[in-house]
Amino acid sequence: MATSDKSRAEYERRVNRVVDYIQAHRAEELSLETLAAVAAFSPFHFHRVFKSMTGENLREFIQRTRLETAASHLVQRPRADILEIALENGFNSASAFARAFKERFGMSASAWRNGGAAACKPRQADSKPGQVERNPGKAAACAPYQDASSSGTDARQDEEEIMNVTVKTLPTYHVAYVRSIGPYGPEGSVGEAWQRLVRWASARDLWTADRVCLGIAHDNPKVTEPAKCRLDAAIVIPQGFKADGDVNVTDVAGGKYAAAAFVGEAFTIGAAWDQLFGKWLPESGYQPDHRPCFELYQGEFHDPKTNMFRCELCVPVRPL
Repeated sequence: MATSDKSRAEYERRVNRVVDYIQAHRAEELSLETLAAVAAFSPFHFHRVFKSMTGENLREFIQRTRLETAASHLVQRPRADILEIALENGFNSASAFARAFKERFGMSASAWRNGGAAACKPRQADSKPGQVERNPGKAAACAPYQDASSSGTDARQDEEEIMNVTVKTLPTYHVAYVRSIGPYGPEGSVGEAWQRLVRWASARDLWTADRVCLGIAHDNPKVTEPAKCRLDAAIVIPQGFKADGDVNVTDVAGGKYAAAAFVGEAFTIGAAWDQLFGKWLPESGYQPDHRPCFELYQGEFHDPKTNMFRCELCVPVRPL
């Protein structure tokens, strides 16, 4: 890799670290000094670095992702108080949240919850939460494996099973990932991210028959502009495995997840996500927790003869 490519990869790695930090600490005060320290950049230059890498200034990015997360929670958690959701996403008063929400979405938070979200035309109606690259010819790629030895614990399944959805406790996954920014789906940056991950993992003998991969969606494409949707193509790696400039390394938090088994062709997975969020979740006694959704792929997930593939659609949950 040329020196310039290595330098850019290092910048991307550091900025992605900040993006992950913002996502995990939305309710907290996110000062320039704190975020610059996370990135190991000088606070004096960090605004310019962040904007050059993401296309948004730091304040705009924080405000946008806070509002978009809140918009998703308003619909997914209909019993939660609006102020509670506002506080969880970093707004210190109902009035500040109300002003910012109306400016962003053109309606009040209560109107959004009471049907306005559905009336608002999705920017990309055929994209679904967690949808990842699944062109088996390009990246028969995203096949995660559940490796008990690398996770340190087996998934413990609850006794409860509703509508083919199993509520289970998953381990924390230590992963290497390549981030895609752009529309969810098989073309463009998502497919490129999976191809990069496959090449990286194959060269290090990590792309094995029992691999575990995750497609981690950080945004709701019915709320976030498709060009700004973030998805991580990830593979579970052993603890202590040394990464390099081609990938980022993080931990995907374990805990209680609603896991829906999916078997079918790629074009049908959107309906499965819709059923999980729209039908199962409101009747389950659970609400989404503050962790990303992901698709969990284990082993050789794709059958090239039938073009069918299998995975689990995983939604983090906590009691309602």
